[in-house]
Formats: sequence, structure tokens, C-alpha cells
Amino acid sequence: MAGRKTESSSAFFARLRPKFLDWEPPTEAEKALAAKRRSEAKAAELKRVNDLAATREAERAAERKLRRERLARQGLAPRRGRRG
Repeated sequence: MAGRKTESSSAFFARLRPKFLDWEPPTEAEKALAAKRRSEAKAAELKRVNDLAATREAERAAERKLRRERLARQGLAPRRGRRG
């Protein structure tokens, strides 16, 4: 082992020690921050989904309006849904 510094046995074993053994549970502040982040992520996802649904509904309403106008120009009455 030419060129290698000698290492104390305690430093050697400290270097080999698995990192998971030094794990500490999260503090209350860290738990609160994580809960806040999850809540914000959930709210952002809900907003995104609602915006997509509103956009889709607006597109469908525009298609229905165009269809009604086209039928009116042709002098036809719009079809009604079945009742039963």
C-alpha cells in the first residue's frame, strides 16, 4: 500500500458504517412542511383537472352552438335526446 496514508481503525470503520444507521426521524417542523407541500400539490392538481374539464366543456358547448346554427341555417330543427 505504497502512497496510501495510514488510517485509524475508528476512521476506517466510520467510513464503512452504513448511512441508514445514522437516520433520524423528521422533526415536527419537517413533517408540517411536507404536509403543506402535499396539500399544495393536491390543490394544484385539482385546479389543473378542473381547468381541463372547463376547457373541454367550453369546446363541447361551442360545437353544440355551431351545430345548432348550421341546422338553423338549413331550416332544420335540432334533434332532441331520447326520453325513455
